[in-house]
Amino acid sequence: MLRPEFFARDVNEVAQELVGATLLVDGVGGTIVEVEAYDHDDPAAHGFSGRTPRNASMFGLPGRAYVYRSYG
Repeated sequence: MLRPEFFARDVNEVAQELVGATLLVDGVGGTIVEVEAYDHDDPAAHGFSGRTPRNASMFGLPGRAYVYRSYG
């Protein structure tokens, strides 16, 4: 089980170590096979322009999930 402290590190380190981990929510999930990591000062980051209702979880405690659904 990954603790909040695991996520309270450099985003690039965390991203690399998440690949291969298993993510389960209420017993449903699977193995993480791909991740993206954006530092807070990267203009491509969803939190770059500040907190919004959509990205609020990114500004909370480490270990929270931010899910962006991409359709196309």
